[in-house]
Amino acid sequence: MEKKEYHEINSYKDPLFPAEIYRVSENGVFPFGRGVRDFHWHDELQFTLAVRGSLTLQVDARHYLLEQGSAAFINSGMIHAVTELSGGGQYASLNFPYKLLSFFAGSRMEKEYVLPYVTGGCLPVAMLREPALNILCEINAVWGKRDEYFISMKIAELWYALLPNLQGGSQDALSIDLTCRQRLQLMLSFIYEHFAEDVALTDIAAAANISVGECCRVFRRHLQTTPYQFLTEYRVRKSAEMLSGELSISEIAGRCGYNQTSNYIAKFKSLMGCTPAQYRRRSG
Repeated sequence: MEKKEYHEINSYKDPLFPAEIYRVSENGVFPFGRGVRDFHWHDELQFTLAVRGSLTLQVDARHYLLEQGSAAFINSGMIHAVTELSGGGQYASLNFPYKLLSFFAGSRMEKEYVLPYVTGGCLPVAMLREPALNILCEINAVWGKRDEYFISMKIAELWYALLPNLQGGSQDALSIDLTCRQRLQLMLSFIYEHFAEDVALTDIAAAANISVGECCRVFRRHLQTTPYQFLTEYRVRKSAEMLSGELSISEIAGRCGYNQTSNYIAKFKSLMGCTPAQYRRRSG
């Protein structure tokens, strides 16, 4: 899986079977992909299953608690992240492009049963109920066997079972409007690309061609944080990845946008509950 800004581009092992299950725990992600509190979006549809423990899923401004054995559908293009994962928790995310459901481009199935539910203004999230939940669990259980034809049939069956949930979506459950989402995507992408630099609030707002006030309102309303706090949390997460290597703490601070190591250590401790040096020793 390639990371390109916050717009996730999935590179499948087999381009002739564009589907993948990403298994995430506190120890990491396999295959390599997005982890906890890593806000992003992608064109694929996603089904996330709480395999062990519980997790909190944030999609745009809404939070969804998934207890063990429960699952949720996330529509194409939605900004989302797992924001909390219980100790020892694990979840599995099935990603695939909606074209996998169409049988062939331009088909009646695509026009009537797929496209109306994956375009702008459609339900962003749906909690899975029976029988869709059982089908997703079955796909997760047989994934290692890589029986592509059987899995493809099960994915189509999963979608068919989910359709009544999508058709019954209420207006208050709809996502933020497309223009606002695009602005947020531009600002998140800017933070990802420039986090190591001296970033000002005006720079973040300019990335979406909006005022500083509107920039703050978008972050507060839809991510329930401020642009600066989001930037700080991202810098700390990136620095935590670097602590597994050989760079010194002062070098890591500089590579994550901190001119003063003491400031970096203070921010890291406030968010992670320990100093970078303590984190390094625990991870080693």
